[in-house]
Amino acid sequence: MAYKHYTSCFLYPAGGKPYNEADRLAFLAAQALQIIVITGLAAAFGLLLGPVGAALAAAIAFLASATATIDKAAGEWLNHRLVCLDKDNPKCAVGIVSYNPFRSDLGAFDNDQYFDVILMPHPTTEILNAETNEAALAAANRYNGDGTVVAEFAANITAHPANDILNDGFQGHELLLPRDDLKTDLGYAPADDHARWALHCEAEGDFWIKMRQWAPAIVILLTAALVVTAAAAAAGASVGAAVGCAIGSFFLGALGCAIGSFLGGLLGAAIGGAIGGAASYFGGVKPVLQGLFNWNPGNVEDANVGDKALGPIRMGDHVAVLGEHVYDGYHKGWHEFHPLMAVVKFDAAAGVDARHYLQWNPDFPDTGEVPPKPPGEATDLTAQDMRDGLGSTAFRTRCENLRRTWCAMLNEAFDPETKRAQQGLDQRWTIHPMVDGCIPQEQPPAPHIG
Repeated sequence: MAYKHYTSCFLYPAGGKPYNEADRLAFLAAQALQIIVITGLAAAFGLLLGPVGAALAAAIAFLASATATIDKAAGEWLNHRLVCLDKDNPKCAVGIVSYNPFRSDLGAFDNDQYFDVILMPHPTTEILNAETNEAALAAANRYNGDGTVVAEFAANITAHPANDILNDGFQGHELLLPRDDLKTDLGYAPADDHARWALHCEAEGDFWIKMRQWAPAIVILLTAALVVTAAAAAAGASVGAAVGCAIGSFFLGALGCAIGSFLGGLLGAAIGGAIGGAASYFGGVKPVLQGLFNWNPGNVEDANVGDKALGPIRMGDHVAVLGEHVYDGYHKGWHEFHPLMAVVKFDAAAGVDARHYLQWNPDFPDTGEVPPKPPGEATDLTAQDMRDGLGSTAFRTRCENLRRTWCAMLNEAFDPETKRAQQGLDQRWTIHPMVDGCIPQEQPPAPHIG
């Protein structure tokens, strides 16, 4: 499989609390103080060799400690923000893609690409995605911030409680329900957050790998930007002081010159520093960071592979997804697949297509067309089963069978024995022979003996 994997989850609470976005300011402050102390101590020892030795020692210490800071930040990002929910045991889910795959910009320092999956058999409705400002699908029976079901579906859940997402005894309960210790110790995002009622799936990018690899060069670049900013501030202060003195002396003589020099110097330094900082950031720092950010970003299509092209992943696709099940501790807290290891669409050519997908519909009409049975399925459904959803034994059985069939395909693709078998020339498939396989070569005739 071609998915990319740069992160590693850790076990909680043995590994401590995960690195969280609320920790960034304190982290930067602590690291800055450490850099200052290390640089100062190095300069002090370097004085034994004179001013040149002090400057050289300080420069080496600054470069080393600042590089170590970037390395530590990368380590926190890569190895200490995701809590393992089922280590070394990938999970699989079946559902509907909520929105087109999306990637944040440089300001998020995260070039993963992601989408959400509304888990089968929960119904959908169209909304506006505030993050992408585009149309998206949402679970019609999603939650308000206080955990109650939205008004449009509250009565239906009351009448059919087995279809409550987090208490469905099926995919929602298994993959999205908060874990008690994490909920108590670390907390979860509000229940109305999209990643609380749908399964968030992320394909990893390597921005922080590149940050770690290029850390020394980045430190040199940032140092140069600081020097440019300081020089521009000094020049601005000099010009501002001169102008302030001239203006002040015109009104108050020598006293006015002193006051004007002080105020003009402050204003000039601020303006000069802002100009220098903007020039160095937009002219040097940002292009370099943007280049690293765009070098090898996350791409969900890396996991959407196979010899048979089923098309790119888009909103509304019926899919099966496989990934590492984790709690994302960097944000406000939710469960997700990170990394996304595989995704495959329901495909008619594979024998299980979107017509077989089940969706609970409490208003299903008696004359409605019940989804056809997939090949090999023995369970029959009625209109009442469609209205009862997971409250119906037949409906639940059909859902479980459908998930089992498609998830078996993905799980088999990652089985070591499967990988060995795929080395054969007649086994050129990636997901499953039913999905993207080819016809085995005919065996040559046995040699004639005697």
